[in-house]
Amino acid sequence: MYTIHTTSQMVAGIFGYAMDDPYKFALPNFLFGEAANHIYEQAVNYVSILVLTGLGFFAWRRWIKKAKGLDVHSPASAIVISMIATLMVTTLLGNGAKTVAATYFTHAGLIDGAIGKLWESIGVANSNADTVFQIMWWGHIITVFSFMLYVPTSKHAHLIFAPFNYFLATDTPKGQLSKLNLDDENAVWGSNRVEDFPWPNLLDGMSCIECGRCQVECPANRTGKVLNPKAIIVELKHQMLEKMPEVAAARAGKTPEEGAEAVAALETGVINSHEGLSEEALWGCTTCYACVEACPVGNNQVNAIIEMRRHLVLAESKMSPELQKAFTNMENNSNPWGVGAHTRADWAQGLNVKVLSEAEDKNVDVLYWVGCAGAFDERNKKISRDFVKIMQKADVNFGILGTEEGCSGDSARRGGNEYLYQTLAQTNVDTINGYGIKKIVTACPHCYNTIKNEYPQFGGNFEVIHHSEYINQLSKEGKIDVKVADDANTGKYTYHDSCYIGRYNNNYDNPRDVVKKVSGGKIEEAVDHHSKGLCCGAGGAQYWMEEHVDESNPESMRVNSKRTGQLLDTGATTIATACPFCITMITDGVKAAEKIDSVKVKDIAELVAENID
Repeated sequence: MYTIHTTSQMVAGIFGYAMDDPYKFALPNFLFGEAANHIYEQAVNYVSILVLTGLGFFAWRRWIKKAKGLDVHSPASAIVISMIATLMVTTLLGNGAKTVAATYFTHAGLIDGAIGKLWESIGVANSNADTVFQIMWWGHIITVFSFMLYVPTSKHAHLIFAPFNYFLATDTPKGQLSKLNLDDENAVWGSNRVEDFPWPNLLDGMSCIECGRCQVECPANRTGKVLNPKAIIVELKHQMLEKMPEVAAARAGKTPEEGAEAVAALETGVINSHEGLSEEALWGCTTCYACVEACPVGNNQVNAIIEMRRHLVLAESKMSPELQKAFTNMENNSNPWGVGAHTRADWAQGLNVKVLSEAEDKNVDVLYWVGCAGAFDERNKKISRDFVKIMQKADVNFGILGTEEGCSGDSARRGGNEYLYQTLAQTNVDTINGYGIKKIVTACPHCYNTIKNEYPQFGGNFEVIHHSEYINQLSKEGKIDVKVADDANTGKYTYHDSCYIGRYNNNYDNPRDVVKKVSGGKIEEAVDHHSKGLCCGAGGAQYWMEEHVDESNPESMRVNSKRTGQLLDTGATTIATACPFCITMITDGVKAAEKIDSVKVKDIAELVAENID
């Protein structure tokens, strides 16, 4: 609407306004006639009032309420709000001045007519109304051109770059990270200098509106950690703008001799250049994708964080001792726990499960990908056994890889160790392809996302199903008969969304359908659920690192404690999960809250196995 209005103002400025016909050069008048133009002009007046009201609310929210996520000390917001307000005020006052002209007064509306009366009350008459209008016109046009000059290097640059951000978005799955070409001698292993970042990360920075939605939704930030995804993206933008000439020179291929100053200016990396880009902040990310889900302009903060983690791990060998131990365990035994790889199938003893390497008939309809947790973690071994019982009850022809199954590599990749991840992934893909497997089911969302969305980068194109979807499918097909639990009438059930099957893969209904079969159709939703679900705190390799709590900060707490608190607030007596990491983190949270005697934490496979008729 204001594009048309401002264009009309410019056209009128070129050809001249006549106060006896003030809308002669207005585009709506030219295209649709005088009646339509009057309707349009009155709409402009009402919209201007609404915009001013909105600006007042934004100013109150930023500088009086000081809402989280907003930079209250940044002058950019004040400049932008002032410019927009000036555009609205000059439009209203200019339209009011037009109504003072006797020949036009009969067309005045409620708003411009009232403003015209105010002009008359202070001495503006037909004779000088044109002068007042021209003053408002110049004020409007000067503000428009000032805004156009200010926008490209301000926070409002998103007006230019955000549409390109959407248009140039790739069709890759949401849960797929970029693949580094480790065979390229000139490849950059991770990013630290501005010019090393992939162009989508830089475009994200220029598209950022600095609204703070990502910061507000970030589980690490919500629990008092240093991480601020907004600060990371904004700092990338500022670094790029400051080093734009040097970046252009470096990417033009100039040698150090040809552009010594340019190269020298880029030697300093972005990591640790700002509090928001500290190593502590980068390692605080759970890769839960809440920031990506919340961003209104399509930015991907997680990808930028992973790029910098890759640099720390691959280029500088910087990581926590706990994460280094997990990486070493993956290298030596293909699991983060470091348990002997030869014991990977021990959990299945006595269950009559087909191990493909040992079976004479290696044909199966479904490969059950157990995952490291399901094979080595005592709590999750029970879930593996219960899921096997479900598939056997449904007479599914399935098998496992046993000792040939390796770690999927999710924690390695999201922990920044791309080299280790690619080694694990390629080995697994070759093994699975060797058996001609087409369909895989797994109870681990991290394995599920990796095999489904990232193994295609290595030639692994499989149909991958999470066990929540598979169990729901078996039930709908009548292959298993799930009865309502005995405590359904006396207790309450809630479900915790796993980030990697929820936000990453849009699987919200299947696990809830399974829980409802046991609970009698009722689920008590936590305050944060579905796409707004709060992370358990284990993703992004956090499961293998120590989470630090700042005792001096009253907001500082463990992520799993905050999430468990939300689940307990529902009054549920059973908390259902669908992820081996989640069940561990939520169980620890329930224990910390001293509720373990009154609240059960169970995987959906356990709930079904206990209630199969």
